[in-house]
Amino acid sequence: MTAPAFLFSLMNHTEIGKASLHDVVDILGQQLRSLGYIAEYQNHPEGHPWTLIRPEIGYNVMVEGFTPQVIEAIATAHAEGFRFICLATEEPTPLGFNYGKPREMRERQEMFPEAAKFFDAILHLVPGERVGHWYSQFAPTAYVELGYSEALIRPQYHIPTHDFVFFGSLSPRRRKLLQRLADFTVGQGAPRANVVRICMTFPSQGERDKILQEGKVVVQIRKDEELGLVSSSRCCTSLYNGRPVIAEPHDEDLSYPWNEIVRFTKSEHEFLLQAKLALSRWETLHQEQFARFKAKLTPTVCIGDALKRLGIDNGVRS
Repeated sequence: MTAPAFLFSLMNHTEIGKASLHDVVDILGQQLRSLGYIAEYQNHPEGHPWTLIRPEIGYNVMVEGFTPQVIEAIATAHAEGFRFICLATEEPTPLGFNYGKPREMRERQEMFPEAAKFFDAILHLVPGERVGHWYSQFAPTAYVELGYSEALIRPQYHIPTHDFVFFGSLSPRRRKLLQRLADFTVGQGAPRANVVRICMTFPSQGERDKILQEGKVVVQIRKDEELGLVSSSRCCTSLYNGRPVIAEPHDEDLSYPWNEIVRFTKSEHEFLLQAKLALSRWETLHQEQFARFKAKLTPTVCIGDALKRLGIDNGVRS
């Protein structure tokens, strides 16, 4: 039987949401291609208008985030025979996805079971037995990870002009810790113009890559105190761009497998110290992290084995 094709859809997201998910679908898509599957994108910042892939060919992969209108559209297509897989990106909790911060996350978790009625399978990016158990209430479920694909190694645009770089949404907590990092690195009252480069918008992937490469070391910082989840897309993208990652303390249960690849610290002081120490050997540190990344997070480990467990690795499920 011919291997199924996968069409990733972001039709249910805003323009900012689509841009923020660019790395996620790009990494998974390239990993699928590495394994010989067909993987395409729709409503992608660099994609084409929304269409559906025919059920005899493969699956429409919907990235989580549903409204009643979107669910109605999925239900109509499902009734016509189209097949759907959900890529679930958030951590379910009793307070809503990601502890209900912001309110949108509470609403998204409440809406999820209605959309899940139409999924052949759910692929979840957040590790852990608890997370898998929650998603498995609604459809066959497997954990997937973002990892290595040779096609995603980036050209080098810049010799770094800054010590550190952070990219992503800039919460008050992140802003404070980045300020502490600047103070710790150069000393109170010293010039800090070239210490931390921040990209808090979602430009094109190419523009973001150029900004990322303006720093020597990428710092991984939790958005809120309660959130212990590691941004695997940030770690992947940093390593693909030739930059090592230093991470502050995260929830140990939610850190795997990245705690075996990049440097996770145990306290804020250790984070500041290790980030500063990394500046003198950032290129060597990147080589070490990238070697572990390439060896541990192969396409087979990240997505291939999950498809086999779900029984959709060699054809559309009957």
